[in-house]
Amino acid sequence: AFAAQGGVALLAARLNDAGGGAQLKYEVAFSLWCLSFEEDAPDDFVRSHAVEALCGAVAAAPREKVVRVAVTALLNAARDDAAATRMVGAGLGTTLASMASRPFADDDVKAAVGELATRVKSVSKELSTLERYAAEVASGKLRWGPVHSEAFWVEHAKAAEKDDFALVRRLVEVLSEATGDVEALAVASYDLGEIAHRHAGAKSALVKLGAKDAALKLIDHEDEDVQRRALQCVSKILLRGGSSVVGGA
Repeated sequence: AFAAQGGVALLAARLNDAGGGAQLKYEVAFSLWCLSFEEDAPDDFVRSHAVEALCGAVAAAPREKVVRVAVTALLNAARDDAAATRMVGAGLGTTLASMASRPFADDDVKAAVGELATRVKSVSKELSTLERYAAEVASGKLRWGPVHSEAFWVEHAKAAEKDDFALVRRLVEVLSEATGDVEALAVASYDLGEIAHRHAGAKSALVKLGAKDAALKLIDHEDEDVQRRALQCVSKILLRGGSSVVGGA
C-alpha cells in the first residue's frame, strides 16, 4: 500500500536531496532497506528510481552506516535482473570497485560490498553495448564514455526507434527535468543530436516528443558545455537531411 501510494518514490526523492545530512540519509536509506524485503520491492525500486537514489547514496558514502543500509537494500533488490541492470547503468560497479580497499569497521559491510560488486559485475558481462547504454539512459545518470560517441551512433542509430522511441523519450525526460547534473544534460543533448544526425528519419519523432523544445530551453543554461551541446542538438534536429541509417538495433 505504501509503494502504491508513491511512498518509495518520495523516499527516493528525499534520498536525492542534496540538502539532507548524513543522519537523514541514513534514516531514509534504512526505510528503503526495510522495504527491500518485500516481494515487489525490486519492481517498486526500478519504477520509482530508488535504485539510482541508493546508488548515489553509496557513491557519496558520507558514513559507514549509510553505506551499510544502502548496499544491503541494493543487494536485496539485485535479486531481480531489471534492478541489477539499473545498477549497472547507474555506474554502481565503478563505485563499488573504488570501495574495495576502503577499511570498514564492520566486516559485514565489506562482505556486502563484495557480494553486490560480484552481482553487478556478472550482470554487466551479460549485457551488450546497447543494453548497457539503455540501462544508463534509464538510470538518468549519463556520463561521457564510449557509448556516447559517433562510432556508437553510427552502429546503433536505428535503436532509437525501438519500443516507440523509448530511448528518445527517456533522454527528453532527462533534459526536461533540468536537474543540477550538468554532465547528464550535456550527454543527453549530445545523444539526441547524434540520433537526429545519424537517423534523419527520426527527426519528426524527435520534434514530436519534445527533444527540440527541451534542448532550446537549455541554450541559456549557466553551464557552457550544456549550452554548446544543446545548441548543437537543436541545429542537428533542424538541419535538413542527415546520414542514412547504417547500424541496426
